[in-house]
Amino acid sequence: MPTASTPTHCPYCALQCGMALSPLPAGGVEVVERPDFPVNRGALCGKGRTAPAVLSSGVRLTTPLVRSGGSLVPAGWEEALDRIAGEFARVRAAHGADALGVFGGGGLTNEKAYALGKFARVVLGTSQIDYNGRFCMSSAAAAGIK
Repeated sequence: MPTASTPTHCPYCALQCGMALSPLPAGGVEVVERPDFPVNRGALCGKGRTAPAVLSSGVRLTTPLVRSGGSLVPAGWEEALDRIAGEFARVRAAHGADALGVFGGGGLTNEKAYALGKFARVVLGTSQIDYNGRFCMSSAAAAGIK
Protein backbone atom coordinates (compact mmCIF):
# COMPACT_ATOMS: atom_id res chain seq x y z
CA MET A 1 0.00 0.00 0.00
CA PRO A 2 1.40 3.43 -0.87
CA THR A 3 2.21 5.62 2.10
CA ALA A 4 2.56 8.93 0.27
CA SER A 5 -0.02 11.62 0.87
CA THR A 6 -2.21 12.73 -2.02
CA PRO A 7 -2.76 16.50 -2.18
CA THR A 8 -6.37 17.57 -2.63
CA HIS A 9 -8.88 20.18 -1.46
CA CYS A 10 -11.56 20.15 1.21
CA PRO A 11 -14.97 19.65 -0.46
CA TYR A 12 -17.14 21.55 1.98
CA CYS A 13 -17.08 25.29 1.32
CA ALA A 14 -15.98 27.81 -1.24
CA LEU A 15 -12.56 28.31 0.37
CA GLN A 16 -11.42 24.92 -0.95
CA CYS A 17 -8.74 24.64 1.75
CA GLY A 18 -5.72 22.56 0.89
CA MET A 19 -5.44 19.17 2.53
CA ALA A 20 -3.84 15.84 1.77
CA LEU A 21 -5.13 12.32 2.23
CA SER A 22 -2.83 9.61 3.47
CA PRO A 23 -3.71 5.89 3.48
CA LEU A 24 -3.94 4.13 6.83
CA PRO A 25 -2.37 0.68 7.29
CA ALA A 26 -5.70 -0.87 8.31
CA GLY A 27 -7.53 0.73 5.38
CA GLY A 28 -9.21 4.07 4.98
CA VAL A 29 -7.48 7.43 4.89
CA GLU A 30 -6.59 10.25 7.25
CA VAL A 31 -6.32 13.98 6.65
CA VAL A 32 -2.78 15.32 6.55
CA GLU A 33 -2.14 19.05 6.78
CA ARG A 34 -0.66 21.06 3.92
CA PRO A 35 1.07 23.93 5.72
CA ASP A 36 2.38 25.33 2.43
CA PHE A 37 -1.12 25.84 0.97
CA PRO A 38 -1.75 29.63 0.86
CA VAL A 39 -5.48 29.62 1.66
CA ASN A 40 -5.41 27.82 4.99
CA ARG A 41 -1.71 27.14 5.70
CA GLY A 42 -2.59 23.66 6.97
CA ALA A 43 -5.41 24.67 9.32
CA LEU A 44 -8.76 22.95 8.79
CA CYS A 45 -12.17 23.33 10.39
CA GLY A 46 -13.96 20.37 11.95
CA LYS A 47 -15.67 19.46 8.68
CA GLY A 48 -12.39 19.43 6.77
CA ARG A 49 -10.60 17.44 9.44
CA THR A 50 -13.29 14.72 9.37
CA ALA A 51 -13.89 14.77 5.59
CA PRO A 52 -12.53 11.24 4.96
CA ALA A 53 -15.26 9.73 7.14
CA VAL A 54 -17.65 9.86 4.18
CA LEU A 55 -15.31 7.77 2.04
CA SER A 56 -16.41 4.58 3.79
CA SER A 57 -19.55 3.06 2.28
CA GLY A 58 -20.53 1.98 5.79
CA VAL A 59 -21.30 5.57 6.79
CA ARG A 60 -22.88 6.99 3.64
CA LEU A 61 -25.87 6.20 1.48
CA THR A 62 -25.20 3.88 -1.44
CA THR A 63 -28.79 3.55 -2.64
CA PRO A 64 -31.84 5.83 -2.55
CA LEU A 65 -34.11 5.63 0.49
CA VAL A 66 -37.83 6.41 0.47
CA ARG A 67 -40.21 6.74 3.38
CA SER A 68 -42.68 3.89 3.75
CA GLY A 69 -44.90 3.57 6.80
CA GLY A 70 -42.74 6.04 8.72
CA SER A 71 -39.46 4.25 8.03
CA LEU A 72 -36.80 4.76 5.38
CA VAL A 73 -36.45 1.76 3.08
CA PRO A 74 -34.15 1.15 0.10
CA ALA A 75 -35.58 1.90 -3.34
CA GLY A 76 -34.42 1.88 -6.94
CA TRP A 77 -33.29 5.10 -8.63
CA GLU A 78 -36.28 5.21 -10.96
CA GLU A 79 -38.75 4.87 -8.08
CA ALA A 80 -36.96 7.52 -6.01
CA LEU A 81 -36.70 10.04 -8.86
CA ASP A 82 -40.33 9.48 -9.88
CA ARG A 83 -41.36 10.10 -6.28
CA ILE A 84 -39.36 13.34 -6.11
CA ALA A 85 -40.77 14.58 -9.42
CA GLY A 86 -44.29 13.70 -8.28
CA GLU A 87 -43.89 15.60 -5.01
CA PHE A 88 -42.45 18.62 -6.81
CA ALA A 89 -45.46 18.61 -9.15
CA ARG A 90 -47.89 18.19 -6.24
CA VAL A 91 -46.40 21.07 -4.22
CA ARG A 92 -46.24 23.33 -7.27
CA ALA A 93 -49.88 22.60 -8.18
CA ALA A 94 -51.09 23.18 -4.62
CA HIS A 95 -48.98 26.19 -3.63
CA GLY A 96 -47.38 27.67 -6.76
CA ALA A 97 -43.88 27.43 -8.21
CA ASP A 98 -42.31 29.62 -5.51
CA ALA A 99 -43.22 27.01 -2.90
CA LEU A 100 -40.23 25.12 -4.31
CA GLY A 101 -36.72 26.28 -3.52
CA VAL A 102 -33.16 25.46 -4.48
CA PHE A 103 -30.17 25.73 -2.16
CA GLY A 104 -26.71 25.52 -3.73
CA GLY A 105 -23.43 24.76 -1.97
CA GLY A 106 -20.35 26.93 -1.83
CA GLY A 107 -18.26 24.20 -3.43
CA LEU A 108 -20.16 24.44 -6.73
CA THR A 109 -18.16 25.51 -9.74
CA ASN A 110 -19.47 28.52 -11.66
CA GLU A 111 -20.79 26.18 -14.33
CA LYS A 112 -22.65 23.99 -11.83
CA ALA A 113 -24.08 27.03 -10.05
CA TYR A 114 -25.29 28.38 -13.41
CA ALA A 115 -26.89 25.03 -14.29
CA LEU A 116 -28.55 24.82 -10.86
CA GLY A 117 -29.97 28.33 -11.28
CA LYS A 118 -31.27 27.46 -14.76
CA PHE A 119 -32.86 24.28 -13.37
CA ALA A 120 -34.58 26.29 -10.64
CA ARG A 121 -35.88 29.04 -12.91
CA VAL A 122 -36.65 27.09 -16.09
CA VAL A 123 -37.55 23.57 -14.96
CA LEU A 124 -39.07 24.26 -11.54
CA GLY A 125 -40.21 27.79 -12.39
CA THR A 126 -39.19 29.12 -8.98
CA SER A 127 -37.50 32.37 -8.02
CA GLN A 128 -36.53 30.90 -4.65
CA ILE A 129 -32.79 30.28 -5.11
CA ASP A 130 -30.18 30.66 -2.40
CA TYR A 131 -26.71 29.38 -1.63
CA ASN A 132 -24.77 28.50 1.48
CA GLY A 133 -22.70 31.70 1.36
CA ARG A 134 -25.62 33.73 2.68
CA PHE A 135 -26.47 31.17 5.37
CA CYS A 136 -22.90 30.34 6.31
CA MET A 137 -21.80 33.95 6.61
CA SER A 138 -24.97 35.40 8.19
CA SER A 139 -23.55 35.26 11.72
CA ALA A 140 -20.35 37.01 10.59
CA ALA A 141 -22.39 39.67 8.81
CA ALA A 142 -24.51 40.23 11.93
CA ALA A 143 -21.38 40.52 14.05
CA GLY A 144 -19.95 43.07 11.62
CA ILE A 145 -23.00 45.31 12.03
CA LYS A 146 -22.50 45.64 15.82
